[in-house]
Amino acid sequence: MAGDEEEKTEEPTDKKIEDAKKEGNVPKSMEVTGAAVLFFGSLYLLFFSGPALDQIKKLFLYSYRFIGEEMTGNVFYSIGYTTVITLITALLPLFILIIILVLITNWSQFGILVTPLKLDLQKLDPIKGMKNIFGPKKALEALKLTMKLTIIVIVMFLLFIFTYKAFLSMMDKELPATIAAIIELTGYFLAAILLIIIIFAIMDFYFTRHYYFKSLKMSKQEIKDEYKNMDGDPQVKGRIRKIQMQMAQKRMMSDVPDADVVITNPTHYAVAMKYDNQVDSAPKIVAKGIDFIALKIKDIARENDIPIIENPALARSIYSQIEIDQEIPGEFYKALAEIFSYVYELKKKKRR
Repeated sequence: MAGDEEEKTEEPTDKKIEDAKKEGNVPKSMEVTGAAVLFFGSLYLLFFSGPALDQIKKLFLYSYRFIGEEMTGNVFYSIGYTTVITLITALLPLFILIIILVLITNWSQFGILVTPLKLDLQKLDPIKGMKNIFGPKKALEALKLTMKLTIIVIVMFLLFIFTYKAFLSMMDKELPATIAAIIELTGYFLAAILLIIIIFAIMDFYFTRHYYFKSLKMSKQEIKDEYKNMDGDPQVKGRIRKIQMQMAQKRMMSDVPDADVVITNPTHYAVAMKYDNQVDSAPKIVAKGIDFIALKIKDIARENDIPIIENPALARSIYSQIEIDQEIPGEFYKALAEIFSYVYELKKKKRR
């Protein structure tokens, strides 16, 4: 039975996944990133690379001007500077597209991840490095690469068998037609390669996530220990207690305007009470507090014209013995009867 408890059969908790993410352990498929870059990069080159190609053509025409001239320092600088600036300008949109694609594909797989840079000397261990190189994960990656290359070679061979006659026949055509035919056949080959890469990327995406969550699986004992640690964490308890107190105080203060009277001691204690003889069998506490909260209760009472009566002994006794929303026990009836009689007399005078 003890061995069964240690088996990692349970799905990882949110905390386990979040802790792994903080350590940089995320389900990341490089195949997806590569496929996205190849696919959208190819679309860009096919449909939006016209201005870039024009700039590169102009660069070649510019370079032809210097054929036969002496290669002085100024000429060399001019050619080099123009070449670098032209290539940067022509290829910058493609570089930006690649960066955006890498960010989007990574974000779509595991969200935005910011991990602090830290030096881990254990990663410099050559023995562990050799284990990582020749470990099962690297072997699986090598197997996937071998399968992908094998399938690409087989598909290319089959395409060549179906197109070699067309390839031979285009040799008898004029140069422009031959070039167009070569471009068309090359497009078929590239499209087939891209399709294979996309299929492998989809498969790798699901396999990566499957093995990632499998690696994070937990035993039943680990889940119990995690919940126990979370429940016993002083910071978590303190945060929960603070939120509960804030919510209780907010609700309590919202009930003060409905009180009939506030009894104080007069500085440190305040107890707000309400009595509806048609609903309640005895007065009940709607709010109570000491020090700052007592001052707040008295301020709200003044704003709502609620009588404030000083009775230190009664205020302290009610505060310590009776909880909020609890009715007053019989031992306090005599003292409260006098107070509520006084409150009702005040209300009658105000109505007149």
